This record gives sequence, structure tokens and C-alpha cells, in this order.
Amino acid sequence: MSAHDHSHGDHGELQMGHHHISSSAMFLNVLLTLLVLTGVTVGASRIDFGAANMLIAMAIASVKASLVIAFFMHVKWDTAINKIVFLSSFLFLSLLFLFTLADHATRRMDGEINVTRTPVQFQWTQPAPQPHGN
Repeated sequence: MSAHDHSHGDHGELQMGHHHISSSAMFLNVLLTLLVLTGVTVGASRIDFGAANMLIAMAIASVKASLVIAFFMHVKWDTAINKIVFLSSFLFLSLLFLFTLADHATRRMDGEINVTRTPVQFQWTQPAPQPHGN
């Protein structure tokens, strides 16, 4: 037998590595946790936290998304490179939110109708046609 022969008899089958087997109890616990967090989301939406409303909603949503990714998508038991890819995507998403919120916070808003006004405060009228002189 040469060095390229397969000694385990897999005959060219693709080796996918170890598969983690999760119990039904674990999935049920994660499901119940997600349902409780959904209740927390609804409860938090009924309370006015002022400027922290969006921050609280995003924090709860991030915890729920992390549970889904970790357990239902099996990233908790996946390779390190896949964990790095998922975490870096969350990093860039949070940067997107940070810059968007910074842009929103620096805009001048009108207190009455929450729209930015134009600097021109009069009605525009169409100019009269110019005579064609020869």
C-alpha cells in the first residue's frame, strides 16, 4: 500500500469532522429562554426609557440572536475560524449602528414636526418668461 491509500476504508468520502449531538432538553431550554426574552422585549417596549429605548431593544435582540447562533446553528461547537467570522460580523454590524446613531444625533431637528427645515422660508414662484430680442 502506498502513502496515499486510505487505511480506514473511507474510499474518498468527504470527512466533515466531529458532529455534536444536542439533546432535546437543551433545545427546549433555549426555546424557553427565547420565549422569556420575547416577553421581556414586549414588556420593555411598553416602558419609556427615553433615549435608552433603542439601546435596550438592541441588547435584548443581540442576546436572542446569540442564543440562536450558538445553539441552533451549532456555532458553540464549531471551529475557531467560524466563531471568529461570526464575531467579526457582529463587530462590523455594531460599527454600522454606532456610526448611524452618531449621524442621527448630530442632525438639527425641528421640535414641532421632527423634520429638518430648508433655509429658504418663502414660497418659490416661477419667473416670467424673457422676451426674445433680436
